[in-house]
Amino acid sequence: MPGTAAPDVAPATPESGPPAPGASRPAPRPPRGGPRPVLPEPSEGHTAVGLVLRPHGLKGELRVQTFSPDAPNLQRGRWVTIRGERRRIVASREDRGAWLVLLGGSGGRTEAEALRGALIEVPDKDVRRSDSDSYFVHELIGLRVETSSGEHLGQLTEVLQPGANDVYVVRGGRGEVLIPAIEEVIDRIDVQEGVMVITPLPGLLDESK
Repeated sequence: MPGTAAPDVAPATPESGPPAPGASRPAPRPPRGGPRPVLPEPSEGHTAVGLVLRPHGLKGELRVQTFSPDAPNLQRGRWVTIRGERRRIVASREDRGAWLVLLGGSGGRTEAEALRGALIEVPDKDVRRSDSDSYFVHELIGLRVETSSGEHLGQLTEVLQPGANDVYVVRGGRGEVLIPAIEEVIDRIDVQEGVMVITPLPGLLDESK
């Protein structure tokens, strides 16, 4: 399955985990029943570490929404893949909740404009984490979710990023359950075992449908 990172990855790909990183986020989740924003899927064997928002200036810099607050995969000297082409980052800096990235061999603003909406990817084996408690979205999708009392809630199918913290969408016997990715709720994540254990806040499971 293609990687999608939760800190360097997007809603389909940002790093995620308790506590959720405070990275710049995609648009808030629409009301229930409405369409959800969809990002491109990363290439097979790659993790998305950023999304090109738009050009910046005339020299070919890209304004990038990173999927990890400190953008460890978007630093100067790192190699990334964009639209299937391997490129080296020659400069990067944080700017008002996003990162400005300049790729080697940049064709100026014209090329930067053509890259609007493109994912910036890194091979799964080369991805750098922000910290040991961060998880990439592709690692979370498919986890078995249980309560600390032993109730099986279902499978984690989606990671939403509405703002202050990520929200895990779990589908199972209770229908759709929305789990906030906060320390008070998430007890344990074991990617190797394939399980997430939570302690629901009062009323959390009552809202499932």
